[in-house]
Amino acid sequence: MTDPDRRRTGQPEVDALLDQADAAHQAVAEIVTITHAERIVSQAWLAELAAEHEALHERYQQAEAKLAAASAAGDPDQVVSARRARDQASADCDRVGRVLREEMAGLAEAGFERNGALLGQVRSAWRAEDAARAALRGDTGRQG
Repeated sequence: MTDPDRRRTGQPEVDALLDQADAAHQAVAEIVTITHAERIVSQAWLAELAAEHEALHERYQQAEAKLAAASAAGDPDQVVSARRARDQASADCDRVGRVLREEMAGLAEAGFERNGALLGQVRSAWRAEDAARAALRGDTGRQG
């Protein structure tokens, strides 16, 4: 909000445009603050999701290694058990991994949307500022 005691031009139309420009720039500052906070939270959540995804993959690799060891040992019961464990780890990677990747993609998309909103507000602020400057120059919008 603009300070009502702030000195302006004394021209009501120009002062109104300057107030609009100030309000638009204040909105940019607010969006930047919110975007920064949301980005911090998103980055922390992304790190957790990535760690969970890596843990899933690690469990699969361990199950694969156990299957290879059981196959090398030649014990059919161990091979069957290890194959089941590997298949379960693979199914978990597919199912849970898909959910994790979708959530990560959603966080990225939300970030793009926030950036789009910020850029839109910056454009609005610049247009408001341009209108105020034109009014200060006495430009009525006519080209000649």
